[in-house]
Amino acid sequence: MARYLYEVELRPDEDGYSVRVPDLDGCFTQGSTVHEALSMAADALMTYVAALLENGNAIPEPTFGHTEPIGGKVVALSFETDADYVIDAVSPAEAAVMLGVSRGRVSQMMRDGILDVYEHAGERKIDLVSINARLASPHNPGRPRMEFVTV
Repeated sequence: MARYLYEVELRPDEDGYSVRVPDLDGCFTQGSTVHEALSMAADALMTYVAALLENGNAIPEPTFGHTEPIGGKVVALSFETDADYVIDAVSPAEAAVMLGVSRGRVSQMMRDGILDVYEHAGERKIDLVSINARLASPHNPGRPRMEFVTV
C-alpha cells in the first residue's frame, strides 16, 4: 500500500460541511460535522485513487498552497490505499448468501462457468457482475430433469 497526501477544501454549508479535492477532478463529499466531513473526504480520496490504480491510470501529483475558501479551510489529508480498496468481487461464502444457495452450489456454479471466478492474493473471488447476472436471469429451482431415452 502506498501513502498519499492531498489538500482538501473544507467549506461550511447548510447541511454541515462540503469537501472538495482541487487536484482530483470530481472528487468531493460532505459531512454534517467537521470530523465526519474529513472522514468522508479520506474515504473519497482512498476510493478515487484506488480506482485510478485499478484501471492503470496515472495518479495526479498533489499541489500545495491552495487558497482557503471564504469561511472555510484548506486541510492536508494523508491516507494509504491500493487497487484492492475498490471491491468488485466477493468470497464464495458471501456469494452463497447473496444468491440464497449453499456454498456447495456456489462451487458447482463456479465449476460450470455460471459464475466468473478469479484468484486474488491467494483467495478465490467471484465477480459481482456474474452474481448480478445470475440473480437477473430466470432459472428453474431444483435439479434439472434427466432425459431418458427409450430403446
